[in-house]
Amino acid sequence: MKGIVAIFVLLSFFVYSAMELITVRYQQRLLYNDLVRTQNVEQKLNQVWSYLQLERANLTSTAYINTVMAQKLNLKPADINQIIYIKSSEWQQSTSEATKQ
Repeated sequence: MKGIVAIFVLLSFFVYSAMELITVRYQQRLLYNDLVRTQNVEQKLNQVWSYLQLERANLTSTAYINTVMAQKLNLKPADINQIIYIKSSEWQQSTSEATKQ
């Protein structure tokens, strides 16, 4: 009788172990699929980030700014005779007078 109970317990343990193994492997597959999906999303986001960095570099380039300045704003670069240089002492004096008023 003890032998039959021991065999039954041992058989139950093996069935339980097999079920746990199946469950763990299924969870492992789910986690692997999530990992692959996440890596794909990361790759797409890296591509978008690279595109945005390139776009920012293009939009902030001097050539693009000059083009927008000339075409859309109808501005032209200042001639050397039109440039007025202000010394820092004059700037500080004018700002202090402006704050007093």
